[in-house]
Amino acid sequence: KTRIFARTKPEDKLRLVTLFKKLGYVVGVTGDGVNDALALKRADVGIAMGQKGTDVAKEASDIILTDDNFSTLVKAIEEGRTIYNNIVKAVTYLLSGNLSEISLVFFAALLGMPNPLLPTQILWINLVTDGMPALALASDNKDPNILRHKPRNPNAPILSNHRLIFILTVGFSLSLFLLFIFKTLLDANYSEAFARTIVFNVLILSHMMVAFIVRGGSIFKMNKFLVIGVLITLLLQAIITTTPFFQTIFHLGF
Repeated sequence: KTRIFARTKPEDKLRLVTLFKKLGYVVGVTGDGVNDALALKRADVGIAMGQKGTDVAKEASDIILTDDNFSTLVKAIEEGRTIYNNIVKAVTYLLSGNLSEISLVFFAALLGMPNPLLPTQILWINLVTDGMPALALASDNKDPNILRHKPRNPNAPILSNHRLIFILTVGFSLSLFLLFIFKTLLDANYSEAFARTIVFNVLILSHMMVAFIVRGGSIFKMNKFLVIGVLITLLLQAIITTTPFFQTIFHLGF
């Protein structure tokens, strides 16, 4: 229940850090003197003052605060949370998209259908969908409310149950939808090349939509990099679909 301890000895500081860690807290300790060294070393994150701190304190720490300004710690936490969230977005987007491609080819083979995607088409899909959109999500803007969120459990995996369900749902739903389109076109006596062309383009377009879905509630500020990346991807897709030279390379046809 005590919030403040004054005139503590080095061993008392060490006891406090140890007890908080046993209670399950992630402990950060700031200090500048020799008497802080034990607590700095024992903490999950030891932070020494770069200007006024002693060499002993700096050696025992994980981070040195060069400007001795505590507001810098707040900015660092904000940046760290943003980086983590962006990594989660990129991983979720990449896994859900790649799962849709793999399951599409797998289900088609399982049902004895022609291959809905050819190797060159798969390479192109991976190139454009795993490129700029994924990088844009990995460098997304900061959420202004990110510091109001509760700290995450350090033992929690990146792929939580909620994210795994999202990846599986999006991946399998998209592949089944594309498989339905492919079969419908073949049953309507369209050529395999035409059916592949439609599936190829719909898959690219759906990946771009998934990128915005994964970004989710981040409407607070437009991600210009993501918008530009999606527009460039769609433009390139339109070029290879309508240009005879690229139609031959990617085996497309109407």
